[in-house]
Amino acid sequence: MILKSPVILILIIISVSKISFCQDQEATLHFYDGSSIEGYGYIFQRYKIKFRASLEDEPDVWEGLVVSGITFHGFEYDIRFDYQYAKNHERYPLLLEVLTEGEVTLYANVIKDIFFIPSFDDKIPGLGSSLITGVKYYVKRENEELATKLKGRFKKCIIAYFGECSGLIKGIDNHEFRWATMIDLVNYYNDFCVD
Repeated sequence: MILKSPVILILIIISVSKISFCQDQEATLHFYDGSSIEGYGYIFQRYKIKFRASLEDEPDVWEGLVVSGITFHGFEYDIRFDYQYAKNHERYPLLLEVLTEGEVTLYANVIKDIFFIPSFDDKIPGLGSSLITGVKYYVKRENEELATKLKGRFKKCIIAYFGECSGLIKGIDNHEFRWATMIDLVNYYNDFCVD
């Protein structure tokens, strides 16, 4: 097969990296009772975890009823996902990535659109890949049961949740904080606005 366009080559590279990321990753599965199991796992259907103790085992499917989350190892740093119930979304828990922790914990729900790359060869099937199309942020104080989704106009939603912190509001007015610096915003709040 001769590639006639560099765009097709780039899409194939993205697809191959997506396929390799979907493989089992070293991980720790966490339970609500405080116990945990080490093994291999991955997330599928955005809110389910497939986990196995060894690569020879068949994976079990876990959701947020017994399992509190999963931590993936083997990257530059560990990546943790927790099950959280959110306001206005209480039917089932969301599996959210923990971005930063403190008095207020910041979570992210990364939205990906899956697309398929057609093959121009009868012998090679189309390849699947995904593209990040958005991030939804959630915040939760230590004493809150439900996470709050940050949505709407940036300044308005930040004032609604973090309004008692004048330094943070000044940072928004000076354009120091915005959606792209949400981790810095929550870290600032935890460092300077919590008694």
